[in-house]
Amino acid sequence: MDKQAVAKTFSLAAAHYDSVAHLQRTVADRLMAIVVNLPINDAEKVVDLGTGTGYLLPTLAQRFKPQQLFGLDLSSEMLEHASDREPSVIKLQADLECPPFEHNSIELATTSLAVQWLEQPTRFLKNLNEQLKPGGYLAIATLGPHTLNELKSAWQQVDHVRHVNEFHSAQEWLGAIEHSELEATLWREEHIEVLYESPLKLLNELKLLGASHVDRQDQPKVSSVRKMLRAYQGFQKPTKQFPATWEVYYALLRKPKTKQFV
Repeated sequence: MDKQAVAKTFSLAAAHYDSVAHLQRTVADRLMAIVVNLPINDAEKVVDLGTGTGYLLPTLAQRFKPQQLFGLDLSSEMLEHASDREPSVIKLQADLECPPFEHNSIELATTSLAVQWLEQPTRFLKNLNEQLKPGGYLAIATLGPHTLNELKSAWQQVDHVRHVNEFHSAQEWLGAIEHSELEATLWREEHIEVLYESPLKLLNELKLLGASHVDRQDQPKVSSVRKMLRAYQGFQKPTKQFPATWEVYYALLRKPKTKQFV
């Protein structure tokens, strides 16, 4: 994945991201329903990785009252919106795959719908395991490979070019977690169906979200897009609406506390 291209796409989307981020807020709310019950109070350092426009930040600030609340993102434009949402945040423009924090320094790290852009989760989990304090938590919400299955299927009726991003499977994530030193205290999977008036509405929303980037050399022709839209008609429901399915994984990981030797 070309991370700089992804960052550029999200930077262009920053101004109108919140107006269409309905699914993203739903997922973030469900992740935070898990996080707010963690046994952490008055934390020194809390980090939101891939913070975007900072939707999680006010809740993190109010619930955990951290001495330092970091919002990390590749997009400087997204970070500006995040600081407007939560003025106490320390903005950090960096790659979430290798965040620049000291070892054993973070009580809680969260990331909602950001790590699906990673090439491989193993490096990310290794770095977070080093940077979390013993007993610290990493809370993740990410997308699985069945996300936008209807859109993939409609495109497959047009050509064999990849038009929709492929995300890591549950098996890949669980394997990476198993090979890390982090303990999985929760793993949850769900499918969320979002309904649209037309497939074109879905495409426009993905573009406004900045989520339409796909690593490829060229863009599809208008004639190909029209064929895809016709193929998508096969998914129309009796209500005349068109579904888009999102496969979401939630994980709560904990760094084991240091063993005591006597």
